[in-house]
Amino acid sequence: MPDNRQRRNRQPRVRSGNEPRSAPAMEPDGRGAWAHSRAALDRLEKLLRCSRCANILREPVCLGGCEHIFCSNCVSDCIGTGCPVCYTPAWIQDVKINRQLDSMIQLCSKLRNLLHDNKLSGVKACLRRKVCEQEEKYEIPEGPHRSRLNREQLLPKLFDGCYFYLGGSFKHHPKDNLIKLVTAGGGQILSRKPKPDSDVTQTINTVAYHARPDSDQRFCTQYIIYEDLSNYHPERVRQGKVWKAPSSWFIDCVMSFELLPLDS
Repeated sequence: MPDNRQRRNRQPRVRSGNEPRSAPAMEPDGRGAWAHSRAALDRLEKLLRCSRCANILREPVCLGGCEHIFCSNCVSDCIGTGCPVCYTPAWIQDVKINRQLDSMIQLCSKLRNLLHDNKLSGVKACLRRKVCEQEEKYEIPEGPHRSRLNREQLLPKLFDGCYFYLGGSFKHHPKDNLIKLVTAGGGQILSRKPKPDSDVTQTINTVAYHARPDSDQRFCTQYIIYEDLSNYHPERVRQGKVWKAPSSWFIDCVMSFELLPLDS
């Protein structure tokens, strides 16, 4: 029989299957969450390569008659002849630069700076060089950049002065998530659907700070938000201070940190 001293020194046993799992590695050492993120970025970049030179696209263009995408310089000799891959006729009036795809490529470049060791992150660069580096060299452009400047200058939040009523069902963009985004952006949630001619609407005198100053949208303070993909489509409302808007517009505003124009 083991004595009490042996019992005290004995390590406690952990039953098979009950041993706690270690947290995923967050350092870029080839494992864990960082590795998954890098792998996902690599897969995405494979889709963003020119169909002719196989490099990451620069000023991506489509020739109109097919689905192949090229760098603008790679197809300068193909205009008036045909696609160099499938030989579909290509005419100059059909050539278009894909601006959205170009923005996505720039975003991928910024993400690669954050995820890979071969390029320093902004924080690491400051620590290594012992000087303050410019954030623009390392941060994600467009929305995040504008958001940082807005915070530094102590300007109003994105949805400051705006009220939102969420109408209908929301599946693609869950209503709870939209409410959190409204609150984080300084907006307020309405429990009742606003009416353009109501006394309550007329007493709200706020102005949307982040709307374009030359647009009548800056006077709109109440939005009726509906989900584009649902069967609920309220009647068109664009009167005075009350406008109707799809949830995809709301998400785009958050991504770009700007009250984007609404289609008439």
